[in-house]
Amino acid sequence: MLIRSKNMRRICAIVVIALSAGFMISQFVSVNENAQEIASLQKQLTELESATSQMVFDMEQSVDLTEIEKEATTRLGMQRPEKYQTIYVNVKQNDLTEKTAGEVEGLGHSIMSALKKIGGNIVQFFSIK
Repeated sequence: MLIRSKNMRRICAIVVIALSAGFMISQFVSVNENAQEIASLQKQLTELESATSQMVFDMEQSVDLTEIEKEATTRLGMQRPEKYQTIYVNVKQNDLTEKTAGEVEGLGHSIMSALKKIGGNIVQFFSIK
């Protein structure tokens, strides 16, 4: 009876270690896949930004301001403002940074987030797909 109990404990320990190893391997694979996807997306972003800046440059080079002014004055009847006139221009400002309270709550929040993520990973690992 005593030997059976020890064997059962050993088997349980081996099962727990095997499950832990499987979980760690799956998380390692997941992290590597995510890192590869991030690298791929960053490369795409760099390529798209380069293409966009080239298109903006090409567009700016293709615009002839004298033609635009000629069209505005002849066809649309516009005039340049006089020195005594005041011109108001509304410029949209995009230099705003927003942070939520969750991002600035500190170490306690970070620890709880990590524990929740670990718990979610464990549940996901043992869920049937």
